[in-house]
Amino acid sequence: MRVAFIEPVIANVEPLGIAYISQALIDAGHVVRYFEAPRPNLAARLEEFKPDVLAYSVTTGKHSVCRALNAELRKKINAISLFGGPHCTFSPEFIESNGKIDGICRGDGEDAMVDLLGRIERGEDYSATPNWWLRVGGKIYQNPVSDKRPDLDTLPFPNREIIYAENSALRANPIKRVLGSRGCPFSCSYCFNWMYNDLYHGKGKIYRQRSVANIVEEILDIKSKYPFTFLKFAEDIFGMNMDAKEFAEVYGSKVGLPFIGNMRPNVINEEKIRWFKKAGCVAVTLAIESGNDFIRNTVLNRNLSAEVLDRAITILKKEGIRVWTQNIMANPGETFEMAMETYRLSQRHRVDFGECFLLMPYPGTTVHDYCVKNNYFDGKVDELPPSFLLDSCLRFDSKREKRRLINFQKFFSFAVQHPRALPIIKLLILLPPNRFYVLFNRLYDNWRISRVLRAKMSAREFWIIARNNLMNIKTFILKGH
Repeated sequence: MRVAFIEPVIANVEPLGIAYISQALIDAGHVVRYFEAPRPNLAARLEEFKPDVLAYSVTTGKHSVCRALNAELRKKINAISLFGGPHCTFSPEFIESNGKIDGICRGDGEDAMVDLLGRIERGEDYSATPNWWLRVGGKIYQNPVSDKRPDLDTLPFPNREIIYAENSALRANPIKRVLGSRGCPFSCSYCFNWMYNDLYHGKGKIYRQRSVANIVEEILDIKSKYPFTFLKFAEDIFGMNMDAKEFAEVYGSKVGLPFIGNMRPNVINEEKIRWFKKAGCVAVTLAIESGNDFIRNTVLNRNLSAEVLDRAITILKKEGIRVWTQNIMANPGETFEMAMETYRLSQRHRVDFGECFLLMPYPGTTVHDYCVKNNYFDGKVDELPPSFLLDSCLRFDSKREKRRLINFQKFFSFAVQHPRALPIIKLLILLPPNRFYVLFNRLYDNWRISRVLRAKMSAREFWIIARNNLMNIKTFILKGH
């Protein structure tokens, strides 16, 4: 079958989920192409490709954009429409919102997609395909998920070529992304992981780690096709169950490129960081979320003491590792003074980049239930902003307090690096939220990221990446504001 994956924005990072599923489909004999909707002549290019399937990977907030795009495309293209991704996994009733949505995939998509298309191609009854909610003959069939694939080393490497064929800027980018593991055993209230773990209860390990040999093999494969100078491990928690010494020896000798990974403060220790530094680790992304104990542990369920946070950052700084903190603002019940505690934590440690998002009460998360129960949110999923970089859907004690929190998120990283600007920022955040603040946030944060990673690139590569990021901001971030 002919499958068209459609991304509604200009991507600024490789959509690895789509790349993994694409290679699984190609190995099964299907023809796959990737399209980005804002590029010229989407409908005409799709008609030329003649897809049997229109496929979308959907996050909450982006779901309404994909639904509308699909409805428009189906007026011209005779195909079935399949949706997957986090929104579909945790809100499968999305299939009921539009008659042109033919299937919703829940959970891991590689084997599920191959299984479904194989049944359709063979003319079999596919209504009972595991992992899918399917519209067949006017009726919706709801099927449970199958067991997880136990060994991630058996997955094919993600197909980057179909992504790069549509988005040449991602090919030119000297920063490449790899997933070394899947899953997370923790239960942060704003995250889907606890619900994902519940969905797969008894059907496989919560945390699955690829072998060092398999990870390095993929990296060397990428390097042989698309030379790059910097690597980002993009999984939830890098190296949690990894033998750090083995990784340092194998990666260090065979790859030897600088890299960054996401780590949780309570899994950081001096020995592990020293081995990762020896391998080439130059920076770590560390989720702090909030400097206020009540917000961090009661509302967000991080279960991390202030001492653990301070110790993790101190270890990283001592070893010369650059620190990129991630933070959440406009949490339910949060005041501006609570948000300032978050600011002061990153500023006190002089972190290299203090990234900040707005709390999104996504359906399926416990913070969603907390917000609805305590009257911070009415639960209407279609009213969620398309991105956690734009706006908040929560209720606060006053419009002034909400405005200050939303706007301070836009200036957070700048304020961390330039504390002398804080008095001016406190005046600016009293103004109504606006597109200029959003644009400033995106441009400055992209600049700070470049200073944390310090990836080697030519002037031409820098321009290509900058232009692609601007297109992403224009087609998604600013359009959604």
